[in-house]
Amino acid sequence: MKSSPVKEHSPTQAVDLVDQAMIEALDSGLFMQTATMAGGQCGIFNVDGQDLRNFGSCSYLGLERRPELILGAESALREFGTQFSFSRGYLQSSLYLELEHNLGRICQGHVLVTASTTLGHISSIPILVHQNDSVIVDQFAHASLQIATGLLNGTKQCHSRHGRMKQLQTLVERESRNHERVWYVCDGLYSMHGDWAPLDSLADLLETYPKLCLYIDDAHSTSWTGRRGRGYALDKFAGHDRVVIALSLNKAFSAAGGALVFPDREQYCKVRRCGGPMLFSGPIQPPMLGAAVASSRLHLVPEFSLLQTSELERIRRVLGLAGLYGVPLGSIDETPIFFVPCGDEQLAFGLVRALRARGFYCCASVFPAVPRKRAGIRFTISLHNSFEDIDDFMRVLAEETRRLGVLANQSRIISQVETNAD
Repeated sequence: MKSSPVKEHSPTQAVDLVDQAMIEALDSGLFMQTATMAGGQCGIFNVDGQDLRNFGSCSYLGLERRPELILGAESALREFGTQFSFSRGYLQSSLYLELEHNLGRICQGHVLVTASTTLGHISSIPILVHQNDSVIVDQFAHASLQIATGLLNGTKQCHSRHGRMKQLQTLVERESRNHERVWYVCDGLYSMHGDWAPLDSLADLLETYPKLCLYIDDAHSTSWTGRRGRGYALDKFAGHDRVVIALSLNKAFSAAGGALVFPDREQYCKVRRCGGPMLFSGPIQPPMLGAAVASSRLHLVPEFSLLQTSELERIRRVLGLAGLYGVPLGSIDETPIFFVPCGDEQLAFGLVRALRARGFYCCASVFPAVPRKRAGIRFTISLHNSFEDIDDFMRVLAEETRRLGVLANQSRIISQVETNAD
């Protein structure tokens, strides 16, 4: 989930705002629900007694049902049991060695596996960023990045408007004058609207400003894109000496944990030695570590690219049908994440309910995942979705957006955004 910063409020006020928003979301009947699998299928699950076709999962390649991953989990379970209960500061399972080795081959960097992507940020950012550095955080950077940068005591920080490269350049130039380094913290693929970070523009800034460093959370592009599944950002920046990239071993990787990709060995070693959660948090437990090793092996076989191609075909089918049916999308980037802007929270809730009534599961996106009055619905595409599923979903989505007046409301949103920008 990405976050809409509430920095202008005190911590107590911010919690109260989020709590009130979540109470409203819970009242909609669409949040904190429980599902069972319908007949052992990942493409269909049952919520409140209703079978729903799944358009909400982040398992973009559907690997969690692959026999290789299930056997990997079973093998680790037999060898180590349900847990290996040591801090990695003392002792780690031997499975970590193969996993980091395989990920190093995939990513072409020094890879440190972490218990989660969030704990990876918390481990690394306070180590990488020094007091005399400056940090610029993208407005829509993932909530986990906002949490990790919030741990930086005494370090200059500011936010940049999402997608405003001229503003970002102005901030980088200003901060470079008085600081040893300037870190820009962002996502590679943004988790709500499904839009890519402007990596070409960031590459130009890296060349222009030698003090600039990038820290990119690329959790949502791991596996389904990039050479051997290394993701969008590593395809651009692998080996760059001023870029650190975080990946997810959940989501499309279909296991557990996160991975930090460093350009040099010393950064890896220092975070391994000094990153708080690396010393004091629990490890990935053996069954999921075994699944991660199996997934890493799968990423290294030549046939893996066929899975990526199948996913891209589905993404392009959605974009083609959206254009054909006039479905309003917040971004038309070729990613598996799609957002239909609704503006009003109740309109977003109403659209999700209408889709569920017709047999489809997707998610309402409201504050704090997006700014207030910028609500919408978020749906995702995975290999669990057949082409027939996609055709049916897009047809129904088009019908319901027209019936509920979403397109007309979106026009008002665009007008308001343009007015605010002026």
